[in-house]
Amino acid sequence: MRFQLRTRIPQPASTTALAASRDGRFVATTNFDQKLRVYDGRTLALLKTLHLGTSFPHAVCFSPDGSLVGSGGKAITLFDTATWKKLRSLKGHRHELQNATFSPDGARVFTGSGNNYTPADWSVRAWDQVTGAELWRWKARTSVFAVAASPDGTLVAAGDTGGRVALLDAATGAERWYVDVASWIYRLRFTPSGDAIVASGDAAVLALIDPATGAHRDLPLGAGARAFALTRDGATAVVGRTTYGVPSNLVAIDLATGDTRWQSEALGRLPQGLELSPDDDVIYVLMNDPHELIVLDRVG
Repeated sequence: MRFQLRTRIPQPASTTALAASRDGRFVATTNFDQKLRVYDGRTLALLKTLHLGTSFPHAVCFSPDGSLVGSGGKAITLFDTATWKKLRSLKGHRHELQNATFSPDGARVFTGSGNNYTPADWSVRAWDQVTGAELWRWKARTSVFAVAASPDGTLVAAGDTGGRVALLDAATGAERWYVDVASWIYRLRFTPSGDAIVASGDAAVLALIDPATGAHRDLPLGAGARAFALTRDGATAVVGRTTYGVPSNLVAIDLATGDTRWQSEALGRLPQGLELSPDDDVIYVLMNDPHELIVLDRVG
């Protein structure tokens, strides 16, 4: 596994979030200029710039079939990717959304929110994406920055700024377990098989959590990580490491052994998002310093 830099696409303002469609057609970025930019996942041509009208669009997600893209501040606005027309908004959160994801069947959207203002809205909520109705909500102990849905659609994982991860029933929002993992969780992903939840954040580790029990083991990273992606076989995590004040590199970590399979040169500070193409041949990294969408191609 080895990658080389293809291009750097400047972003006009501080970057906030990145998403890629599962079919490889689209890559989307959000920035503090209140806009959502959608690029062709293969050519990287800018397809559409959508005005969100919100100062803090920290969440962006595609439906599983790529027909919808959603982003926003206190609400998720859904757009049709065929026409780029606004369809509806999922409204109810009092504070900024920090993360959002679709269910595997595309019927629901799960959102996590929170900041330090009161009254607190430290919640995960489930929405019917067709009607916009809120289906359930679950209250965390502090701000929720990470949400992920299991591949079979039965579970939702949530991570907060206190370093805790909760496992919820996707149908009802009922809590199954709540475990202290590390400090400030920024990203959660289920492995493709659903047999593990991978967490990253301010702690200098990747945490691998057993969905059945909440038991976990840590893989050393040498730095924190706001963003990572998993290869399609679930064997490797490509991680955008975060060392505050210092440009950092990407690393590919073997999840079974913790060994480093590849690492890049230093690319920048504060990677806000990282995605892999469906064939694992392209890495997309949204960097906040400098403000760029960085694209790397696999060469071995």
